[in-house]
Amino acid sequence: MATILIIDDEPALLFALAAKIKRRGYSVITAVNGEDGLQKAREALPDLIVSDVMMPPPNGFELRKLMRDDPQLATIPFIFLTARTSVDDRVSGLQDGADDYITKPFETEELFARIEAVLRRVQTEQTRGRDEMKLIAQEDMEKLKQEILQNYHHELGTPLTNILLPLELAARNRFENPEETSQFIKTALSNADRLKSLVTDLIILSDIDQENLNSIRQAIDLNINIIGPVQKRFDRYKNKKLNLSIDCPEQGVILAPRREFTHSIVHLLDNALKFSPENGFIHFTLTPLKNGGAIVQVQDNGPGIRADFKDKVFDRFYQINQGDKRVHEGLGVGLTIARAVFSSLGGSVEIIESPEGCTVRALLPEPGQDDIIYE
Repeated sequence: MATILIIDDEPALLFALAAKIKRRGYSVITAVNGEDGLQKAREALPDLIVSDVMMPPPNGFELRKLMRDDPQLATIPFIFLTARTSVDDRVSGLQDGADDYITKPFETEELFARIEAVLRRVQTEQTRGRDEMKLIAQEDMEKLKQEILQNYHHELGTPLTNILLPLELAARNRFENPEETSQFIKTALSNADRLKSLVTDLIILSDIDQENLNSIRQAIDLNINIIGPVQKRFDRYKNKKLNLSIDCPEQGVILAPRREFTHSIVHLLDNALKFSPENGFIHFTLTPLKNGGAIVQVQDNGPGIRADFKDKVFDRFYQINQGDKRVHEGLGVGLTIARAVFSSLGGSVEIIESPEGCTVRALLPEPGQDDIIYE
């Protein structure tokens, strides 16, 4: 049932018109002048406005102009109701954004015919707009799917090739220098680690989608589960000649799901390594809290993140959706995974203010009464 706002400063006409329109099955709101009509339009957001023209300021034309300047009211259809009959008056009303123009006196059936015609036209336009938006959304989704599939092909195929080829060369050839064989094996192992990380991404994403993310807390060995993986990920970027400082105790009590927690930490560091300039500085800090909690902070001196993108970068596949300009490795899910993992444990991951570059802080709270701890 459509809601119609009637605005007229003649009480008798306003009352009679409201009664007729209500009997037609519409919901009716009345206003006694332009200011009252503007306020009630903002409160109710009616489906249609029927307004007199000749009223104390703001009159009907002025009221329509005010509404066109308000994003919430600009699209509400508007019918002028007036005693003015000249062509110039009608043209002026239509130029001011009226959807129709009815002159007094009028036949009731004519008024209803015009009301229903305007509402049908608006509904048709809205349906057409929704269909067009749906088509655009489908096209955008298909484009994103293609980008994701192409990226999977590259991200999974490249390390796989770089595993098989060095192993095949090492197996088929007898090198006089053992260092050459060792180098091929190291290359294969490095790419195997990269492939394992990508597979872990897909597994955790699947767990997130199925709402089956592991939240069983275990004791974290800071040397094995944090410092070692952090150093290994840093070694991937040795060609950039980056400077990494690690502020993490070798002893401490942190309780978290080992695979998911470690993987999230490495992703937070990887983003800093990836977007830092050559010879850049990254500072990694992990501070154990009482009773198994922790604060993790990664700071770099890279280009930073604009304020209006600080939430966008947590979107899944955000990095992928960059078209041909995407130049960095990865599926674009690192921050998505980190935030989901920490959130599942009652914590948070956020980008905080930083004098330069980007600073990401993750909070792991201490276990609650409902948390499961594996001894």
